[in-house]
Amino acid sequence: MNTLPTAHPAEVLQISPEGLEVANTYLVTQSVEKTSEDLGVSTETVLAQLDRPEVKRYIDQVFLDTGFNNRFKMRKAMDALISRKFQELDEAGVGSSKDIADLLQLSHKMTMEELDRQIALEKLKTKNNSIRSQVNVQINEGVQPGSNYGNLLERLMKSAS
Repeated sequence: MNTLPTAHPAEVLQISPEGLEVANTYLVTQSVEKTSEDLGVSTETVLAQLDRPEVKRYIDQVFLDTGFNNRFKMRKAMDALISRKFQELDEAGVGSSKDIADLLQLSHKMTMEELDRQIALEKLKTKNNSIRSQVNVQINEGVQPGSNYGNLLERLMKSAS
């Protein structure tokens, strides 16, 4: 298995060479059939690899890191657009500040939605790390005779025999 860095240097993803090859080919072709044809394997093999959790995470991460899906590229584009609008307003001497206000409002909305999603993701990670099952063990040694619990045990033992 290869250990490949994803979004953060501290975050690694365990993925097999076969899974990586299928994932990368699928990202290029965007088609299960074309991926199967290019790699010379059955579509069932491609689908089985694409269904693996580590392959899904890899594909999702690559998708989110490329193009305008990348939050940093999106932010940079939005900042460039806002700067250009300010420059146009300065050069023209007159103009509508409504355009800039709308862009700033959209930018703020996008940032808030991203933060909300990050918070929701962190909550899910925290929730998934909590105890999923618990086994309780009761040890009944040293029961005091004459206590309510001791009397109950005596009655149960007498009725059982």
